[in-house]
Amino acid sequence: MTVERSFRRSFESIPDIFAFTAEVFASERLDPSLLLSVDLTLEELFTNMVKYAASVAAVRVDIAKVEGGVEVTLTDYDVEPFDVTQAPDADIDLPIEQRQPGGLGLHLIRRLVDFVHYEYSAESRQSRITFRKMQAGASASDRGTVAGGRGC
Repeated sequence: MTVERSFRRSFESIPDIFAFTAEVFASERLDPSLLLSVDLTLEELFTNMVKYAASVAAVRVDIAKVEGGVEVTLTDYDVEPFDVTQAPDADIDLPIEQRQPGGLGLHLIRRLVDFVHYEYSAESRQSRITFRKMQAGASASDRGTVAGGRGC
């Protein structure tokens, strides 16, 4: 079963998002060890939507239990495309003074979750980012494939 809720596009919505994920994890009996990674990933993606999109539309979050884990989708309305799976990875091996600002959040989520997929509809100006976090030991077929060819 998928549970969804929309959140006002504001940094002030982040505690409400965390309350929503905690509620869904409890009601759907999702593995609580996955919650921190889901919350960190949601916070990073939602924060980017608030910071970089000119839209005022609410952002919808869908959470579904899948075999071996959880799948989360953020739907953003009236926005330009930005494919998070194609954004360059941060070069963490460079000395700090040579690094370009930004990109560390996406770098982190690629390592936190097991699957990331991006879709954009030009007709509706809608973007969807879906990610999965799987329990340790979940089979490779449960993990899916990572859009853009990046491992997480």
